[in-house]
Amino acid sequence: MDQRERRTNQEHICNLDIGGGITLQILEDLRDDDDDLEEHVGRFIWPTAVPMMTHLLREMTPLSSSTVVVELGAGCGVLSMGLAARCRHFHKIISTDHDVLWLERNLALNCMLLGEELMFRRLDWGHVAEIEAVRSMVADACHSIDSPNLLIVASDVLYNHKSHQKLASSLHRLSSIDNLPTRIMIGFLSDRDNDETSFLLTARQLFGDGFPKSKSVFVERKGKSKTKEMEMHVIDFVVR
Repeated sequence: MDQRERRTNQEHICNLDIGGGITLQILEDLRDDDDDLEEHVGRFIWPTAVPMMTHLLREMTPLSSSTVVVELGAGCGVLSMGLAARCRHFHKIISTDHDVLWLERNLALNCMLLGEELMFRRLDWGHVAEIEAVRSMVADACHSIDSPNLLIVASDVLYNHKSHQKLASSLHRLSSIDNLPTRIMIGFLSDRDNDETSFLLTARQLFGDGFPKSKSVFVERKGKSKTKEMEMHVIDFVVR
């Protein structure tokens, strides 16, 4: 990450190298406010966003123009914007979060790098009307392509055990669109607080015992002086 930053009060814009010769400008909020933590979590760059983007671009090769992507818990939009900027093959990318203000501001900052296939939508996990609105967007996008498929992605979303039921139910509803082939991929760095164990118990109540544990994957990540290999965990589930 380039350390050249423009600061405004508690906000700053950093230059984020996402590979492929592309740099995103990311607006973050540097407040350290525990009283407003739930509102603040989507306003800074989480550690798995860029590694997850790198893994997805590698894993999804050859990329398909028949794929519609939905990101849950997009925060400031790094993963969605990275996919849109690095690859123009996806038919549509729908970036969602419960707080879309930071997402909207970052998409505007990087609009020259992003194609028309990227859009954003408010989605608060467990909110029925908002889930149905995203389902309708996916269905509409799929009507115009042959052999469509859906890819639901997320990174760093398992940290709060209290949200697991709403996250799992949102995934389940989004992955049941008119027999649309769907793949779910969730990335995170570690399971130090048994976040994955808790989430799997909830997810398997909806998807069945076949909902898998994560596997370790390794991606290259640029540091200040050199590129190093980084380990992350990815849950990868193809909905039958």
